Amino acid sequence: MTKPAEPPSRNSQPIRLEGRLVRWNGDRGFGFLIPVAGGPDAFAHIHAFAKDDRHIEEGHLYTYTATTDEKGRVRASDIRPVRPDPPKVPLWKKIAGRGPRLMVIPAFLFIATAVALSTQISPLWFAVYGIASVVTFIGYALDKRAAEQNEWRISETILLMLGLAGGWPGAIIAQELFRHKTKKLSFRTLFWMSVAINIAGFVQIAAFTGA
Repeated sequence: MTKPAEPPSRNSQPIRLEGRLVRWNGDRGFGFLIPVAGGPDAFAHIHAFAKDDRHIEEGHLYTYTATTDEKGRVRASDIRPVRPDPPKVPLWKKIAGRGPRLMVIPAFLFIATAVALSTQISPLWFAVYGIASVVTFIGYALDKRAAEQNEWRISETILLMLGLAGGWPGAIIAQELFRHKTKKLSFRTLFWMSVAINIAGFVQIAAFTGA
């Protein structure tokens, strides 16, 4: 059984406690905090809530500094909300969220294999895509490391050109693995345009070769 927290005395140092807000009177701007570890309720005035992190909600959990006034009443100051840990996202949801982007790679491999079997296109194209993807993957890894250490960065133009040259499968894997270059809308737009251009070019070359 948890031992109730001792109320702070007037001469003692202020102590930091956790408590739940109850009996909040919005019109008059005060309520009470019930300590999680037990002990006397602490009077909580609206002005005691930290201005830079103010969140007032009855039933919510807060941390606060407990002091005792001249009449022996416990008062709370520097009241701050306890932020709950973000919910853990199941692995299958993470994979599902990334699925549409990652599925472009096996879809292209299926199309490329079908084209290679039905035309005279050289199997060396697979080697070109493989080598370009490895180089592009390394480029994204180096740029991610440089961004974290505030060092010289690889330009976005180079990364886009590597993808356009056939390294976009490696770029997609690197983007998902390192969570790099996934938020900037202008880059994402140009990247997927380069992917579409590369695939269209591959199809045109295959059609010309098989003609």
